[in-house]
Amino acid sequence: MIKSLVYICVCCFLTGIVQASNSGSTLTGLLNKVHQFTTADSVLNQQREQMFDADLQRQQLLLENSRKRLQAAEAEQQHLKETFDANDLRLGDMEALIQQRSGQLGEVFGVAKEEATKLRSLLDDSMVSADNPERSQQLEFADSRRVPTLKDLNMLWYQAQLEMTESGKISRFNAHVISADGTKAMLPVVRFGLFSVATEQGNYLNWDVQQQILTELPTQPENTSMQLTAYLNGKSEEVKLDPTRGQLFALLDRKPSLLERIHQGGEVGYVILALGVLGLLIALMQMLIMLFTEVKVNAQLRQGADFRQSNALGRVLQAASDKMLTPEQRELKVDEAILQELPGIERGQSLVKLLATVAPLLGLLGTVVGMIATFQSITLFGTSDPKLMASGISQALITTVQGLVVAIPLLFSYSFLTSRSRRLTQILQEKSLGLLAELQVNHDVEEFEHVA
Repeated sequence: MIKSLVYICVCCFLTGIVQASNSGSTLTGLLNKVHQFTTADSVLNQQREQMFDADLQRQQLLLENSRKRLQAAEAEQQHLKETFDANDLRLGDMEALIQQRSGQLGEVFGVAKEEATKLRSLLDDSMVSADNPERSQQLEFADSRRVPTLKDLNMLWYQAQLEMTESGKISRFNAHVISADGTKAMLPVVRFGLFSVATEQGNYLNWDVQQQILTELPTQPENTSMQLTAYLNGKSEEVKLDPTRGQLFALLDRKPSLLERIHQGGEVGYVILALGVLGLLIALMQMLIMLFTEVKVNAQLRQGADFRQSNALGRVLQAASDKMLTPEQRELKVDEAILQELPGIERGQSLVKLLATVAPLLGLLGTVVGMIATFQSITLFGTSDPKLMASGISQALITTVQGLVVAIPLLFSYSFLTSRSRRLTQILQEKSLGLLAELQVNHDVEEFEHVA
C-alpha cells in the first residue's frame, strides 16, 4: 500500500511540473505545489497510522477475551470431571450399600422386576386394559435400577390379580373406539372376559396394542349383530366369542369375497365362467323349447285324429296318414318326418356336452399356469416368503374349482335334455308306428271285404 501511495505522489508531482511548465509558472509556484503535496501525504500517513493502531488494539482485545473463555472452559471441564468422579464413587458406595442392606432380598427384587416386565407386556396385550387404562405405567419400576418399594410390590400383585379376576367377568363401560372409517368416538361397549369386545350396537372390536385403543373390525362375523343385540338385551343366551382374543375375527378381513375369488382365477378363470354362462343359457333356452314342445305334443295326444302342423307329433302323424301311399312308402315317409324333427329336439345338446367337457380341461390349464407362476416366484425370490407364491397357488386351485363348478351343472343339464329328447322321440316313434299299424289293419280289412 505504501508503494501505491508513493506512486500516486510521484504522478501528482510530475503532473504539477507539467502543468507549471505549460502555464509558464515560476519556480516559486512549483515549490508551493510540492509543499501542498507533501502536507497532504503527511496527513494521509497519520490517518493510516491511527487506523493501524485501532486494529491492533481490537485484535489484542479479542485475543484477551479468547484466553479468558479458554480458561473458563478448562476450569468448567475440571469441575465436571471432579463432579463425575465424585458421583461415580458415590454411586459405587450406594450400590454396595444397597447390596449390603438388601441381603437375600436382592434375588426377590430381581424376580419381582422380571415378573413385572412379563406382566407389562401381558397387560398391554390384554383387552382388560380397555376399561383399565395405563396399567402398565404403574409397573415402571421394572425398568428402573432402584429398589422396588412395598407399594410397587403391592401394585404387581394387584395387577396380576385384577387380570385373573377380570378374565371371568362381563363388563360394560364407555371407551374410545375408532370406527372402520377412521373416526374416533366415545361409545358404550361390553367386554367378555379376555376374549372379545363389542359395542352395544352389535359390532365386534379389536384391541390395538400399539395405540392402546379399541378399533372396529372392518369385516364383521356373519349373523352376529342381531344375536349380540339379543344377548345384551337378555333375549338370548348365545353369543359368539373369539377364544384367540380377536385374531380369528381379524382374519375375516383377509378372507376373500366371492368376487375376489373369481379375480384370483385370472384370465383362464374368466374364460371358464364365460363358457359356463354360455352353456347354461343354451341349456335353459333348450329346456324352455323342450317344455313348450312337450305341451304341444300332449295337446295333440288329447285331440286324437285331428293332426296339426303346429307340433312335431301332428306333423309326423300327418305324414303317416297319407292314404295315397303304399305301406312301405308310409314307413319311409314317417322315418323322414321323424328325422326332420330330431334336429329341433336335440338342438344345443352337443354344444352343452362340449362345454361340460372343456370346462375341467380349462381348469387344468389354469392349474398349470398357476404352478408356472409359483415356480417363477420361487426362482426369483426363493421360498422365504410364502405370500409371494400365494397368488400362483390361488390361481391353480381356483381355476380347478371353477372348471368343476361349471362342468357339474352343465352335465346335469345335458342329462336332462337328452332324457327329455329321448322321451319325445319315443312318443313320435310310438304314435307313428301305431298309426301305421292301424292303417295297415284297415287296408287289410278293406281288401278282405273286397275279395269276399
